[in-house]
Amino acid sequence: MKIPDDVRKDIPLTSEVIYFDSTATSLTPKPVVEAMEEYYLRYRANVHRGVHRLSQIATHRYEESRKVVAEFINAKFEEIVFTRNTSESLNLVALGLEHIFRPGDKIVTTPYEHHSDLLPWQRLAKRKGLKLEFIEGDDEGNLDLGDAERKIRGARLVAVQHVSNALGVIHEVEELGKLAEEEGAIFVVDAAQSAGHMEVDVKKLHADFLAFSGHKGPMGPTGIGVLYISEEFFEAFEPPLIGGGTIEDVSLDDYKLTEPPERFEAGTPNIGGAIGLAAGIRYIQRIGLDKIEEQEHKLVKRITEGLDELEIPWYGPRDLKKHAGVVSFNVPPLHPHDVAAILDEHNIMVRSGHHCALPVMKKLGINGTVRASFHVYNSVEEVETFLGVMEELVKSLRG
Repeated sequence: MKIPDDVRKDIPLTSEVIYFDSTATSLTPKPVVEAMEEYYLRYRANVHRGVHRLSQIATHRYEESRKVVAEFINAKFEEIVFTRNTSESLNLVALGLEHIFRPGDKIVTTPYEHHSDLLPWQRLAKRKGLKLEFIEGDDEGNLDLGDAERKIRGARLVAVQHVSNALGVIHEVEELGKLAEEEGAIFVVDAAQSAGHMEVDVKKLHADFLAFSGHKGPMGPTGIGVLYISEEFFEAFEPPLIGGGTIEDVSLDDYKLTEPPERFEAGTPNIGGAIGLAAGIRYIQRIGLDKIEEQEHKLVKRITEGLDELEIPWYGPRDLKKHAGVVSFNVPPLHPHDVAAILDEHNIMVRSGHHCALPVMKKLGINGTVRASFHVYNSVEEVETFLGVMEELVKSLRG
């Protein structure tokens, strides 16, 4: 597959706009839409327990999708739970493990987390009287691994993002996972911004729990997410939601849960979404994660060089080997929303604001950033167009 031309042919929107907002949600290629359409038009039925052939087909495709996801992150079939998104997955982890914590236990995370990997731990700490500590880092988002080793010592749980959605920094998750494992701490990984952009291997990361969304890197539909639960936690993890599909037996005064993964999926799941997610994963696997990383790195290198030439401040690691396909910047004295609106007038779609990472903005002493984020369908030519618009904007501001 030729990058990015062949991918762009599968995504009509790429011929209409320059889409630099893939961190929020990626564009969807035709094969993903077609896979979902086939479900809704040709074998639409609920999964599990159905005897008729449409239910049998739907169940097979749904569980086949789980297998695709499991292989994608090097997990076992039964360790994959379908959710709505990363936020729900991380909340489920906090709720499902709440009963194991005792007052004074320590949770360690970082000050760079998306709110979805911060608020559940804040709430848990308040409910259970826990200590919440943060690994120190610099303004580029680089973590102090020496401080990480000190903070993780004695921790009950460690939760970190793989890639920052606000700064684009790739954290040393494998090293942090080793530290957590050595301490006997539960290790939770937010892979929302890494899955589909780079290798995510739960074994290499030493993850006990890992979460990501289908609509971001994997180029799947919205409303479908993944929660990886290591089989070591099948019994300790209490399903926050129970009901249809989660039980083996029920009496008027008791119930018995069924085996994983159905134990963790109450009610009718997002069947079409799971099928679409699997189609998205197959699609990016045909491209190759190495080619996706290479293309995104090329775009990040050019856009940061261009911003430097224009003397536009940008945020995140200067070591581009640690910089994923996310570049945040500002154009003083304009508000980030004003810059985004100007770019929109030129058919360039970017995100602006605090990006659900207010502690990051407060650390940097700013009220938000403009964020350009990429996927494999973006081209160097699009970056050049963007830089041309930015050059004219800067000239108008500086006279």
